[in-house]
Amino acid sequence: MTPSPTASAPVAPQSGDIATVLIALQHLQSQIAFANDQLAKRIGVGSTDFLALVHLSIQGDTPPKKVGEALGLSSGAMTALADRLESAGLVTRLQHPTDRRSFVLALTADGAAGVNDAGALYGRAVEEALPASRRPVAEAVFRDLGTALGSLVA
Repeated sequence: MTPSPTASAPVAPQSGDIATVLIALQHLQSQIAFANDQLAKRIGVGSTDFLALVHLSIQGDTPPKKVGEALGLSSGAMTALADRLESAGLVTRLQHPTDRRSFVLALTADGAAGVNDAGALYGRAVEEALPASRRPVAEAVFRDLGTALGSLVA
């Protein structure tokens, strides 16, 4: 089921300014999930497959195990995902550069084009929502929130 762009999960009671930030963050998270689902459909893959393509576009050629770890997938689920993406012509398996016993996943031209289209859409959203002068602050806030969340759940 496709998440509604306006759907939001319940937010635990918080003090005023924190609650407002959490509600805005939930709205952003919901919009990102919706956008990713729509972008995945455009290239004919599922949402998790799309996230794997995005991961490869950022990290470069990557062993399937590392992609699976980043997405929280089991080895079997990652194998199935890699098979689907390879069958769709979006990734290819290449010999690992330093371990002849394994391989890496690499984006094909079609896979890169799908992710680049998504990047362009997100870029337009940033341009519309944030004047250039506010972008460094937004980048720092997103990075700091990600770091704090990662350290709290680790």
